Amino acid sequence: MIQEELVSTCADAVYRFCRSVTWRREDAEDLFQDTFFSAFRQLRRIEKMDSPCGFLLSTAAYLWRSRKRKYARRRDIAPETEFAPELRQGSAPSAEEEFFSQEEITLCRRMVEELPDNYRLLVVMYYTNGLRVNEIASALGIPPGTVKSRLSQARSMIEKGMVSEYGKEA
Repeated sequence: MIQEELVSTCADAVYRFCRSVTWRREDAEDLFQDTFFSAFRQLRRIEKMDSPCGFLLSTAAYLWRSRKRKYARRRDIAPETEFAPELRQGSAPSAEEEFFSQEEITLCRRMVEELPDNYRLLVVMYYTNGLRVNEIASALGIPPGTVKSRLSQARSMIEKGMVSEYGKEA
């Protein structure tokens, strides 16, 4: 597969994945570029694959984990402060509804971010990128049953986090 075909067929899925795991546009763009840079160095290998998009997603996941470890080491040395996420622009029926909507989105994102990596990646790949269980299993090199089990456990963890935050089921 040539570079242009690879970009045209997989760029949207890879960018959505990058955006989902990083939550910041700038970080997502860097991860996206690094993923394709890494892939272009391995074009011969990718051309022989049945699922080049799965390979790109697993490459992005590997690069993201590496960056996360690197930033964690840096944070240990020099801690950073985080800013609150910006509120979404747009009109809503009322300020109260907009507030609760944003609060729910923020809470859900926080619950997903707090999941262990082996659960978080699956949630992002399944719900954000719309990959099937078999595609995720192939991309990450784990059995499909493990993917299903971890997705179920992740949903349970998120639900428990929402219940403990709101005091009722979400």
